[in-house]
Amino acid sequence: MNKGLLGLIIILSVIILLLIINKKPKHLELTYSINSGIPFKWEVEIEDETVAKLKKSYVTKNENKGAIVGGKVYTKYIFEGLKEGKTTITFKYVNITNEMPPKEEKYNIKVDKNKNIILLKNKEE
Repeated sequence: MNKGLLGLIIILSVIILLLIINKKPKHLELTYSINSGIPFKWEVEIEDETVAKLKKSYVTKNENKGAIVGGKVYTKYIFEGLKEGKTTITFKYVNITNEMPPKEEKYNIKVDKNKNIILLKNKEE
């Protein structure tokens, strides 16, 4: 085999291997909205914080134009896998005046050995 061709094959193999090794884990991204000016907020709880964590949250869109109260505010929540395992992420829509019981939405997740977050359909998976 030609030395130049062999060298090219080795270089391409190293590049591919580096791309595979440096592949970033898949995070879980969820977006929730609230109406601005209304006394409600989303709270996030993670059952086992050693498996996954809330990496960051930020407002992605704000439909509240000027002094208009009640426009929608969209917040993106990004979760990061920490170690292999399963846990539950719970979003609670709470009234900050405590006048109403919170509404909840639960997500069962699995984190694989590469720290990818997989959304499960139910707890048995």
